Amino acid sequence: MIGGTGRFVARRVGTLAAAVVVALALWVAVLEAFDVSPLIGKRPWDVFAYVVTAEGAADHRATIAADLAVTVRDAGIGYVVGLAAAFALAVVFCVSPVLERIVMPTAMVLRSIPLVVLTPLITLIFGIGQAGVTAIVILVVFLPALANILYGLRSVSGEHRDLVLAYGGSSWTVLRKVALPAAVPSTLASARIAVPSAVTGAMIAEWLSTGQGLGGAISKAAGSFGYDAMWASAITVAAVTMLAYAVLSIVDTLVQERIGQLS
Repeated sequence: MIGGTGRFVARRVGTLAAAVVVALALWVAVLEAFDVSPLIGKRPWDVFAYVVTAEGAADHRATIAADLAVTVRDAGIGYVVGLAAAFALAVVFCVSPVLERIVMPTAMVLRSIPLVVLTPLITLIFGIGQAGVTAIVILVVFLPALANILYGLRSVSGEHRDLVLAYGGSSWTVLRKVALPAAVPSTLASARIAVPSAVTGAMIAEWLSTGQGLGGAISKAAGSFGYDAMWASAITVAAVTMLAYAVLSIVDTLVQERIGQLS
């Protein structure tokens, strides 16, 4: 079992490495195809020099690391709270469809408004700070996760539901014994898909509101023609997001395989 898991993880790491190579090739190909000036469109070797070999590279790495920590904090808090709220409300909606019909239309209308429009409004309500950024990330993560988890909770077959009820179980018993286990795949999928959304929400909030983190750093670098710093910050957040997504994808697959073995 351990050997099989190790081989699986090794294959996924190999796939991730191949994806990185493809992304680097596309990066260079797009810049060259559109003849983007090297002064503006930095190539992978330019970014490598900025953070590793150039004069002041240590300071560059320290600055990027500090901004990255802020962005990870901003995205992480909203990510966890958004997923938890989505799961809790999905359970409530599963028990009370009437409440779902009251709340969901409002949520759908709110989610249809572009995030760049909502960000200033949320900032006015919650202020410039952690609360406002968290609210924006929650908004981005919450609704897609709610829809996926609710779908998983309602994927229980009629036969399983009838069997539990026939043995004297209640609706809560169906929820605990059948619906919640059935929602594990959709919950894990929501957790995986929400990673890039949470990072995007945090970056937009930092760009338009707080001016901190990598979102704020990219905005400041672009405004001051610091294209090396801008590209290095963008590649850093893309790499961290890709890594987090890959880790959650591995966890998702392993958990679902384990569930399949137990069922």
